[in-house]
Amino acid sequence: MNKHTFRKVIVILLSGAYPFIINAQHEFFMDAEYRPRAEVRSGYSKPLSKECDPEFLMLQRVRVGGSYSSKYVKARLTLQDSRVFGQMTQQGKSITSDKNTGLFLYEAWAELLFPKGFSFRIGRQELNYDDQRLFSKSDWSNTGNAHDLAKLMYRHDTFKADLGYAYNNNQSNPLTSEYEYGNEFYRNMLFLWLSGNIRSAGLTLSGLAVREGFQETKKEMSEDDKTVVSTTYLNHYRYTYGANMEFRKKNFPLSAALSAYGQSGETKKGLDLNAFMMALKLDYKIIRPLTLTLGGDWYSGTSASVDPKKKTNTFMGLYGSNHRFNGAMDYWTPTSVPSGGLIDLYVSAKYKINDKIDVSGGFRTFRLAKDLADSENKGLGHEVDVDLSYRFCKIALIKGGYSCYFCTDLTKQVKGITLPQPVPELYSTRFSQWAYVSISVFPRLFTYKIK
Repeated sequence: MNKHTFRKVIVILLSGAYPFIINAQHEFFMDAEYRPRAEVRSGYSKPLSKECDPEFLMLQRVRVGGSYSSKYVKARLTLQDSRVFGQMTQQGKSITSDKNTGLFLYEAWAELLFPKGFSFRIGRQELNYDDQRLFSKSDWSNTGNAHDLAKLMYRHDTFKADLGYAYNNNQSNPLTSEYEYGNEFYRNMLFLWLSGNIRSAGLTLSGLAVREGFQETKKEMSEDDKTVVSTTYLNHYRYTYGANMEFRKKNFPLSAALSAYGQSGETKKGLDLNAFMMALKLDYKIIRPLTLTLGGDWYSGTSASVDPKKKTNTFMGLYGSNHRFNGAMDYWTPTSVPSGGLIDLYVSAKYKINDKIDVSGGFRTFRLAKDLADSENKGLGHEVDVDLSYRFCKIALIKGGYSCYFCTDLTKQVKGITLPQPVPELYSTRFSQWAYVSISVFPRLFTYKIK
């Protein structure tokens, strides 16, 4: 094709597409986030021996992303760098081989918009549902949470529905369909989320059901334990299901949230699973800037009489926000509930000083839901949390906080720092406390629109 003919083809194509380009609406914008966070840890998440020194570290998260939207298509791409100060030398050489940090693709998805409220999204994406107990982008985490999956969505007035499915392989292998996947990460996942709003009553009702498939690899060795004779792949399925109800009405001082979930099937390692959790939270606006909160979370536990090699009744959190629940010290997150279960009762207050400054504080007390075999005591200690938030400007937020945990002997025993039985002595530990200061800067770099 000569140049003259080629130019004719281009002109014809552009002429044909011109009316669609003019009539369509397109928007593209780029945004970024820079979030350093300094932490002092002295017994954070676990009692610290007096022989160990408190830790000071600087975490850093950087994100750069772009979003596109039109009448028929949406898309999102986000690059993320997660690291600790000092993890890389001045010359750019990595000091650590930690695969959970560094530069990686956080989001990459495309969404097709169909008529009558339907859409289809596929790719790496965040999942955020209800109170973020089961699925959350986990913003406190330095890496966040994102999933590789396909999701069919429906939106109509006050009703919403999402149906998602993920099927994972750890590599591309043209010779076999079997993969060495382990059981720490799900091999496949199916979920359905439904949500409806009754505006006149101020009620939001939702339900969520999740099925996860985990793969366990078992290898039969030769008599000398040097050769693999056969490899067997076992599939274990965990089912989590439940509902949420939220009451929130404009100009009414009281709001409430209730959650209840059950679990059945098998654990990642094939144990029989039968568990539940319930949570209740009440907010009361005493005066306009002051809100008082009362609440409690109950996670079922496994009785000492149950064979731990065959069965468990301990509720296991999925992919929600760990730091959001059960205290800022992260002793008992939804994904690290003690085998005996957990009861978390709390009271907190938040005061809005002005449009820029919020201060909050809370007290929590923790107990086991079930007795341990060698102890009738259920007390797991208490926690105090204080937080301050300052909106420096429209695109910058400064936050800080301090937390302390009052451990009991049972806290230390459950956390695994007790000397082996029958020796009853406990290691001497420091007073558990933790503090942080973070700065979040999230500018929109530019926006481009075609109408």
